[in-house]
This record gives sequence, structure tokens and C-alpha cells, in this order.
Amino acid sequence: MIDKLRLIHMCAVANLMKKTAKNLNLNENEMFLLGFLHDVGYEFDKDNHELAGGKFLATQNYKFFNEVLFHGEPNCKYHSSALDLLNYCDMHINSAGKFVSFNQRLEDIALRYGKDSIIYTKAKMLIKELENNPKLKNI
Repeated sequence: MIDKLRLIHMCAVANLMKKTAKNLNLNENEMFLLGFLHDVGYEFDKDNHELAGGKFLATQNYKFFNEVLFHGEPNCKYHSSALDLLNYCDMHINSAGKFVSFNQRLEDIALRYGKDSIIYTKAKMLIKELENNPKLKNI
């Protein structure tokens, strides 16, 4: 189930994506919708929300279902500018919907899941990739 805080996070990611989409020559409205839908999988499976959301959106013929499916995944074999932007924005919006630094986002994740969790480990690896992604330097 999508709770109020998750919905606030989703809306904030959507707004940041719309605001930054032009920097990667992406459509603002499409990126807003992707940002809003990226955590839709929480409605079906809290523990595997990326897979649940991506599969659901694929059944709806949603153009960016792969971005939802693979968001938050470091060393991902699937690549797109939309996925880069989604990960960048998701890692800059905390659980309360506030824009934060990458380090602050990691602290937020550590408080909720623990530094020994796979969620924290994956987020830390993903942030390292985002920091080294030359396409994201101008955002």
C-alpha cells in the first residue's frame, strides 16, 4: 500500500524530474509522470516494489516501465537518460519529500533500514555511480 509519506516522496521526485528534464533533453511531462509512477509498485509488493511496479506498468504499455523496473539498481545493464534522471532525482528526495544531498539521503536510508541493509548498500553504490556520471554534471 502507498502511504501518505510515500506519496509525498513520489510527488517531490516527479516535480524535480520535471524541473530538470530539459538538462538531458527529455520531455518534462513524460519525466513528471515517470517520477510520480516510480514507486507505484509499493501498492502491490513493498519488498519488491521495483519489480512489481515495472511489471504492472508493462501490462499497461507504459513507455518507461523499464525505468521503473530498474530504478535504484546499481551496475544495471539497462541504460537510458530517463533512468539516470530518475535515479538522480530519487536519491535527492528523502522520505519526507524534501530535496537533500546524496549524503543526507544515505543518512535517511540508514535510519530507516540500517547501514547493514541491502537497501543502504545498493543506494550507496548507486550514488557513487551517479556522482561519476558525466551526463548528470549539468543538473
